[in-house]
Amino acid sequence: MVSALNRQYLTKYHQKDVSRWLNTGNRTTSGVIGFPKYETMVILADFFGVDVGYLTGETDEHSFDMQHTCDYLNLDGSAVSALREWVRDGGGSATANDMNHSMRSYRADTLNELFSSPEFGAMAAKLLTLHEMSTIWRTNPERFRSLMTSLASDSDFPDDLTFQLILGAFYGMASESFSALLRSAYPIPNEQQFEQLAIGNES
Repeated sequence: MVSALNRQYLTKYHQKDVSRWLNTGNRTTSGVIGFPKYETMVILADFFGVDVGYLTGETDEHSFDMQHTCDYLNLDGSAVSALREWVRDGGGSATANDMNHSMRSYRADTLNELFSSPEFGAMAAKLLTLHEMSTIWRTNPERFRSLMTSLASDSDFPDDLTFQLILGAFYGMASESFSALLRSAYPIPNEQQFEQLAIGNES
């Protein structure tokens, strides 16, 4: 790290400097080890691609912009980063041609249409139900089984089959809502409209 740092910023740090940075806040016989100079903090933040506030513990996110975004959306950094990275490079390796502004705008518009659709709330509610069921299953399997047993109490089918039917129904409702969301966000002509379009082109 010291070699890379000195090479990149033409500095003259030593291993003892890194040791002191790593022990910031620790108490020694001569007192508490303080933060490095601000200029050093700026260099370190730039080296790691973070804000100075991340190094000082003022934010758990890599930047204050990310922290503000997470706070505003009530999402964690990994979710926000995933959306941002997809807009930037489509979730794959970015190429020079793929990183142009128009492609980023197109990807952003794709997500804008999805999240601003009037059907998004209904689909998200179904996802919430699935998330609740999944959380119960992962954290309290006995409660999950009790819940499934209660839901299946009026069924004439064996429990295992009934459980699968109930879970399938939950996923089916979510899938149906997602399909409605997609049709709302990205409308395409139905069969009748397509036929009218074809007739118009022929004439």
